[in-house]
Parts: sequence; C-alpha cells; structure tokens
Amino acid sequence: MDITFMLEILPQFLSVLPITLLIIVVSTICGFLLSVLVVAIRIKKVRLLNPIMGMYISFTRSTPILLQLFLIYYGLPVVLALMGIHINDMNATTASIITLIIYNGAYMSEVVRPAYLAVERGQHEAADSLGFSPFKKLYRIIIPQVAPIALPGLGNAIIYLIHDTSLIFAIGVVDIMGLANIIISSNYGMNQIEIYLLIAIIYWIVSMLSEQMIKYLERRKQRLPYNGSTKEVA
Repeated sequence: MDITFMLEILPQFLSVLPITLLIIVVSTICGFLLSVLVVAIRIKKVRLLNPIMGMYISFTRSTPILLQLFLIYYGLPVVLALMGIHINDMNATTASIITLIIYNGAYMSEVVRPAYLAVERGQHEAADSLGFSPFKKLYRIIIPQVAPIALPGLGNAIIYLIHDTSLIFAIGVVDIMGLANIIISSNYGMNQIEIYLLIAIIYWIVSMLSEQMIKYLERRKQRLPYNGSTKEVA
C-alpha cells in the first residue's frame, strides 16, 4: 500500500470535490421540492396528473439510475427537438443534476407521503376550525409532526444520492470517479487499490457529514412550535 502516492493525489481529488458537492446539494434541494409537489398532487388526487405521477414514481424507482442518466443525456435533447426546442449540446453536469433530481424526487416522495398521511385527520380539521391559514396550519401543526417521521428516510435518500453520484462519470462528468479513471489511465493501471481506497474514504467522510447533519436536524425537531395539542398552539 503506497500511502505516499495517496497523499500526492489527494489534492487533485479535493480540487474536483466541489463539483460533486454542488451536484449533491442542488439535486437534494430540488429533488425534495419535486417530491413535495408530487406528494401534493397524489394526496389531492389531481385529475390526470395523479396517474402520471404514479407512473413516474414506478418507472423511476424500477429502472437503474445509470440507464436514466443515458436517457436524459442522450434522449432529452431529442425529445426537446421534437417540441421545437433545439439545444446543440447538453452539458454532462446539467444532465446529471436533472437525472438525480428526477430520480430522488420520486424516492423522496415515497418518504414524505407516508409521513404526511401519518398525521391524524383530526389535526387538520381542528386547525381549520380554529381558522388557521393553510400556511399557518402547515408550519404550526403539520410540519412539526411530519419532520420526525420523514427525516430518517430523507437522510437515507441523501446517502443514496451521494452513492449515485459515483456513476455520473459514465457520461463524462469529471468528478471524483471521473478523475480516478483519468489518473488510472495515465498511470497505465498502476496503484488502482490506492486510488479506489482514497475515493472510498472521501465518500465515507461526505456521507458521515451528511448523516451528522440529519441527526442535528432530528435533535432540533423538538424546537418546532408544536407540543402535541392544537388547542394549546392556538
């Protein structure tokens, strides 16, 4: 095991780490917002859109993420061209973010929806009877009860997202794994164990930090303005 070699190439991996982190952060935030939209459509049972959302979730969760990367990167420009929107080249990073948003939006929606449905219907009715606005009801009553249920599942979704980013090199993104392939090729296959071990350590650290962030949010959930009684909140 050549520890010296690992220390020598570490700065190279740290230089591309921001690309991976950017993709993770943007995909997580936008994927969560998409999941909320999907959940709202499914709970309200919006005509036409509800069955489409069901098909979207089923297809997204039933097909490999790598295949979805190829479909977005190579197929989306073709679909847009049929709609009269012509793009010469889709940036690989953009395609990766779009794919991860779509994929994780479906996954997270299946975490958020059960958490929302776990809130007793009486809580909604009591808040409505007290004249709470939709926003106030959501903030004061619903979210404090949904968050403790959903956070562990959302934490797992973020970890899976971090793992999924290891595949985006397949469409040409020079992130951690993309750089690894470049270094291995330039070294004619030498020191592969050291390179992959270093990558594993980096992913491990990023995942551990994400896990700690979720645990921090779980500890703060008790500070949300809900104490188990709609009457007391009013």
